[in-house]
Amino acid sequence: MRHRAALWRRWHGMLAAALLASAAQAAPALVFCADGDPDGFDSALSDTAATHRAAAYPLYNRLVGYAPASGALVPELAEKWSVTPDGRVWTFTLRSGVAFHATPWFKPGRPLDADDVVWSVRRQLDPRHPGAAAAPAGFPGAVSGNWAALITAVDKLDARTVRFTLAKPYAPFPALLASWPFSIVSAEYGEGLARAGQIGRLASEPVGTGPYQLLKYTRGATIRYAAHPGYFKGRAAIDKLIFSIDPDPAVRVQKLRSGECGLAESLRPQDIAALEGASRVALRSYRPQITSFLAFNTRRKPFDDARVRRALSLAIDRQAIVRAVFDGRAETGLLPYSPKSLWGAPAQPASGPDLAQARRLLREAGFPDGFATRIWARVGGGASNLNPRLTAELVQADWAKLGVKAEVVAMESAELGRRGRAGEHDAIISGWMNSTDPDELYANLLTCEAAASSTARWCDADFDAEVDAARATPDRARRGKAYEAAARRFAVEMPWAVLAYPFATLAYGKGLSGVAPSPAMPFQFDRLSWGAAAR
Repeated sequence: MRHRAALWRRWHGMLAAALLASAAQAAPALVFCADGDPDGFDSALSDTAATHRAAAYPLYNRLVGYAPASGALVPELAEKWSVTPDGRVWTFTLRSGVAFHATPWFKPGRPLDADDVVWSVRRQLDPRHPGAAAAPAGFPGAVSGNWAALITAVDKLDARTVRFTLAKPYAPFPALLASWPFSIVSAEYGEGLARAGQIGRLASEPVGTGPYQLLKYTRGATIRYAAHPGYFKGRAAIDKLIFSIDPDPAVRVQKLRSGECGLAESLRPQDIAALEGASRVALRSYRPQITSFLAFNTRRKPFDDARVRRALSLAIDRQAIVRAVFDGRAETGLLPYSPKSLWGAPAQPASGPDLAQARRLLREAGFPDGFATRIWARVGGGASNLNPRLTAELVQADWAKLGVKAEVVAMESAELGRRGRAGEHDAIISGWMNSTDPDELYANLLTCEAAASSTARWCDADFDAEVDAARATPDRARRGKAYEAAARRFAVEMPWAVLAYPFATLAYGKGLSGVAPSPAMPFQFDRLSWGAAAR
């Protein structure tokens, strides 16, 4: 009898396991409605949101990550870290047993170790590094942040320990390592590609440690992923992830309503209205860390004159932009960070318009009758601006009241980014998102370090001094005060006309759980799962 009972329990356990496996196989794929193609699948090579969604989120991990909902910094590939009292030497201890993807193009010979971290970082700092050949003009984040001047050494102490030596104290260093360009790639794979003269394959045939690995990319159509079976946090609950690339927002709405797509962001106001009450769709609004702005190219006349920049900023009717572009789902503002951000900001003056003051400033600058210029805008929208072209047209109408004749030029996102980084524009509608530490925004867009490739091309010693003061202390209150002083200097110089701080809304299938948007990340693919209602 005992033998028969044991056989029964064994058979019952096998049946239960088979049923669970069958249910897992029957679980639907997650289809993400993407608004554009990625530049590739190497996070260090791009600064576009489309690339981060398609590469950094599913394919890679970083030493430091973000907690869902709160956006707080948490250990990821590093299980802990420490810093010396002078704030210059940071030591990270890696997790053990972290597996890389095994793909048709690469079979890893070992788990992640310190060599991978050193290789992934050094390639962005040293143009002589074999991995640097993938970016002849330099890696965008490393160039704009001048990381080669900040990070003087990155060394392997042992298989699980990496030491970073900095040129000066830099309190936000863990936040920097959480940013997408610091996604860790396989040194074993990268070295092999470099020896074969095929380093560019890192961007087309990626190998990371993330929750999903790439199966197939069809440009303009789909990206297909499969769950990484050896993922160190545990295999993702959804086996198949598919990006459906649909630049037309009306198409994304229809796919959400029909259940063809299970998750989408960058929704326009009319999209949100169309989805409210939809039987298959849940909506979740949240306050991300997003700033929508118009950047002046301060190295082009007449935008090299702060009086002109302040005048044009004063002429903009920001409330009209919030109503027309964001359907009221945004706050107007003048400074890089919202006063309601995680860090706060000094009290902001009224955001205008003030045409009388604007005209006075233009007269002082020598342009009583205005001038001709161009405003560049992206075709289509994103989280930082739902309709850049409409925004540009509203600004165009406001500036016309001063006699400024602005031509609106619309172009695709990739071209806009490339030509904007080259400084070919006069003014450009842009935005920045997901910075939980102000230094990430300032370092990439507003400091002298970033001036060579930022859209504003701005360099101001007084502003940099306040940012450097914030970087030098780990004390959050003192850092906050320094950032407030930097924001006040920004308001005097006005390299951007800040337009709004948009709210954001995610749309997803009602059976999808694990959606926990934060100021840092709208969602994390490895936390998502389908409930019984979706089966």
